[in-house]
Amino acid sequence: MAKPKPTATYVLSADDIRAGDQVFISPAAGVHGHGCWWGMVVSRMPALVNGAVYLRVVPVDEIADNAKVTTFYARLSELLVRRMP
Repeated sequence: MAKPKPTATYVLSADDIRAGDQVFISPAAGVHGHGCWWGMVVSRMPALVNGAVYLRVVPVDEIADNAKVTTFYARLSELLVRRMP
């Protein structure tokens, strides 16, 4: 049986993001100065501003025992989220 491919979508609420999801870090999502890349969510925290979230992520390409976790403030309106079905 074939392994299902991940699907990517935009979310309406920070509650729709969970640990293990992948998010596309980019300037469109309000994250400037870091380029564009997929990161795996370690945890999320609500922001005081509606439509935003704090994400603790690790770059997907660098997942290892000693991966560096970074916290980003992101806008939900342009944050692409990918998860396994």
